[in-house]
Parts: sequence; structure tokens; C-alpha cells
Amino acid sequence: MLEMVRPLLVNIAMLFSVLFIWNMVMPFTRASSINLKEKLIYGAISSVMALLCMLFPLEIFGDTVFDLRVVPLILVTLYGGKLPGIICTLTISSGRLWMGGENAWVGVLIAVIGFIIASSFGPYFRKSIRKWKGILITGGVFILSYIVILILFLDPLQPYFYPIYFTAFIIAYFIIFYLTERLVMINIQLQETVYLEKLSVAGKMAAAIAHEIRNPLTTIKGLLQFISSDTEDSKVKNYAPLMLEEVERTNKIITDYLMLIKPTKDNYEQVELNKVVKDTTALTEVLASYYNVKIHYEEKGEFLIWGNSQELKQCLINLIKNAIESIEGEGLILVALQYGTKKGTVDIVIRDNGAGMSEQELEKIGLPFYTTKSKGTGLGTMITNRLIRNVGGKVHYTSAQDVGTTVTVTLPIIKQ
Repeated sequence: MLEMVRPLLVNIAMLFSVLFIWNMVMPFTRASSINLKEKLIYGAISSVMALLCMLFPLEIFGDTVFDLRVVPLILVTLYGGKLPGIICTLTISSGRLWMGGENAWVGVLIAVIGFIIASSFGPYFRKSIRKWKGILITGGVFILSYIVILILFLDPLQPYFYPIYFTAFIIAYFIIFYLTERLVMINIQLQETVYLEKLSVAGKMAAAIAHEIRNPLTTIKGLLQFISSDTEDSKVKNYAPLMLEEVERTNKIITDYLMLIKPTKDNYEQVELNKVVKDTTALTEVLASYYNVKIHYEEKGEFLIWGNSQELKQCLINLIKNAIESIEGEGLILVALQYGTKKGTVDIVIRDNGAGMSEQELEKIGLPFYTTKSKGTGLGTMITNRLIRNVGGKVHYTSAQDVGTTVTVTLPIIKQ
């Protein structure tokens, strides 16, 4: 039995080592799509992981060899898609045929079955918020298929083989996915740290200039109202409203800036999130109908949070309004209130079938002054992110061009 344990431990160690090197070369993220170059790199690195496993197989069962080569195959197919999975499958198949043996075709069959299962559950895995559900289903179906193939096509193996090998396989499978998910979360947190630093810079700028600009604007607004109230000049009458409108717009931009630095936790209270989300959805349905867009609301549970209902409503209006404006022609927006992926949290999911965003646009969402709209300051999304963070929450965006965008707002709930 010791002869089995040693190569399996070597396989596991190599998988973990290459995984961390992989993350250094190309950090794992929640990217909704990856480009061709990244897919090729994914396929190459996963192939290296599989080949390293094949260098140290279990060779105590004649010409039938066992190792953990299918673990990186499933990993890359779930995270990277079909192309990297095909590259890894072809590499494994070629390597196994080169090793030879009467049962080489069984090794190829297992790799192909692993790819088919992973690619079948891949779309569900990538769209799902709860990644572990997809990981468990994929792993469970593959292991059952693996056992059936061994029983059907190979002579009975030693009784101790099955518990030792499949225990090692399950440990490697779940630890490799656990580490990958942890690396994804760490990379997201690093991105958020950079974002918060930029947010802090914008806040300091606002504190320095907002009040100084607001005072002369108030004077200009008052004088314009006074001059236009009793003038006979047609030009003044025509252009004064436009000038007042621009003054108001400038004043709103300054107000938005001030909201970035103004502390608001003093007026926090217990909030019935279901009521806030339902009211916001009803409020935005009027705007949606104007754009020929339907809003469908779903709630799964009752949730209480600590915050400010008006600020939360403002955040949701901004997000739903962005979703509405991203849709050309008829469209549908799904607003779902459900238990979060982490214990003690709630997720507000806003999914549209609009124009979507590219990977480059997605990376810039929430940065100061960045907007995908032809008219806008980019402060709406920035303020939304700030207000959500004030209550201990997070905002996560996933998007693909011509497919749509999904915004997930995660908030801590009050223990009931």
C-alpha cells in the first residue's frame, strides 16, 4: 500500500506547486470570458500539470497506470472553457498512448469522459454564484463514471486499491478547487484595495474643492434667478433656464462628490431589505416600461440588514437604471433577493440581457470619472460602491458583450 501512497502524494504536491505558479503568471479572477491567448496559456499550463502527474504514476497493476492527471483537466475545463480542456485532453491522450500498454485506450477514454462531463457542467459552473455546487456535481459524476469504467473494462484490482486511490483523488480534487477559489478571492481583494485607494484620492479631492466651488455657484444661481424674473430681454429669458439647469447639474456633481466622504453611519437602523428591494423594483418599472423593458422580481427568504433604507434604495435605482439603459429594444431584467454564498449574507442579483461590457470596460467600472454612457460623470456607480461598502457589503460585476451584465450586491444580514 505504501507503494501507492508515495506517487499519489508526489502527484498532489506537483499539482499544488504548479497551481501557485499559474496564479503568479496569470492571476485567477471571476472573468466572465477569457481571450484566445489566455485560453491557450490555460491549456498549456494544465497540460504541464497533467504530464507531471503522468511522470509519477502507480505502476503496480501491470500495464494499467493510475495518477491524478484528470484533476487539472476538469479544473481547466470548468474555469477556462472547452478550448483549454480540449488541449489538455489531447495532451493526456497522446501521453497515455505514448506510454503504451494493452489498456492505454482505457486511460484515453477516462480523459475524454472527464472532459465531456466538465464541459457539460462548465456553463452552469461559470454562471453560478455558488461555485461549490458545480464543483461537487462535476466531481461526483466523474468519480462514478470512473468507477464504472474500471469495473467494465479492467480486471478486478486489489481490494485496497479503490479506497486509497479514490480517497487521494477526492482530496486532491477538492483541495485544488478550494485553493483556486481562495486565490480568486485574494486577487479580488487586492483589486478592491487598489480601487479603495483611488476612491480615497477622489474623496480627498472632493473635500478640498467642493465647498469652495459651491459658494460662488449659489451666488450665480441667485443672480440668474433675479435677473430673469423681471427682464424683457428675450435672450435672457431664453438662455437663463438653460444656465440655471447647468448650475444645478454642476451642483449635483459636487453633491455626489460630497457623498463620497460624508459619514452616514449615524443614521443607520434595522432595515427590511425585502421591502426596500420590492419598492425600488416597483419604482423603476415605470422607467423600464418607457424603454420597453420588463423587470421580474424574485425573493427567496426574509432578510434584515443594518443600514439606511434611502441610501440602499438610491444604490439599487442606480444599478437598475444602468441595466435598463444598457438594453436596446425589448429586454428583461431579473432582480433576485436570495441567501448569499457566504453564511450570514444576502445577495441582491440584478441580471440584464443588454449590450454587456468588454473585459477592459469591466475592470474600470467604479473608477473615478469612468462611464460607458455618452452622457454621465461616472460618479453614480462609484457612489453606489461606496454606500454598499459603508454597510459592510460588496458589489461584484460579471459581463460579456452582447450577452448582458450581472451585478451581485452582497450584504451582511442581522442574525435572527
